[in-house]
Amino acid sequence: MQIGCIAAPHLCPEINAPPMHFYSLDTTIGFGQHQGQTLREVLDINPNYLNFCVQALDHFAVRRADVEAWQQEMPELAIKMSAAAWASIDEKEAILDAREAEEDDHDDGDTYSARDAERDTFDALTDGQEGDYDDFFDRGGDMDSLRDGLGW
Repeated sequence: MQIGCIAAPHLCPEINAPPMHFYSLDTTIGFGQHQGQTLREVLDINPNYLNFCVQALDHFAVRRADVEAWQQEMPELAIKMSAAAWASIDEKEAILDAREAEEDDHDDGDTYSARDAERDTFDALTDGQEGDYDDFFDRGGDMDSLRDGLGW
């Protein structure tokens, strides 16, 4: 982390970036021009969007098997996927699978992660008014903005 990030975390995009997670066709996009639409709705009108997202957005991950199944439903999607997009899909899937495996290895039932603490803080601050924690971050929300908005 850069020294300035401690004093000014808003200047450090890696701190405020949403966590990487897997998207499905039913995931609602929480950012950009397609905010509020499901991934399926977006791909129906713009099959190249998946190619863009997996390469340009660090938080956007999909499973290779899912994309291959989607290509059966949407043949246009098969044409739009580049070699770089496939490489990014494989890389992100490996990263998330490794994280999940590590969490499973360390999950003895007594652990309380930073993510658990953030989820509890979110729930306490919003009392359900901002919806689900994961949906909030999918829409591009971050805890600093939430605290600012609530006057904390």
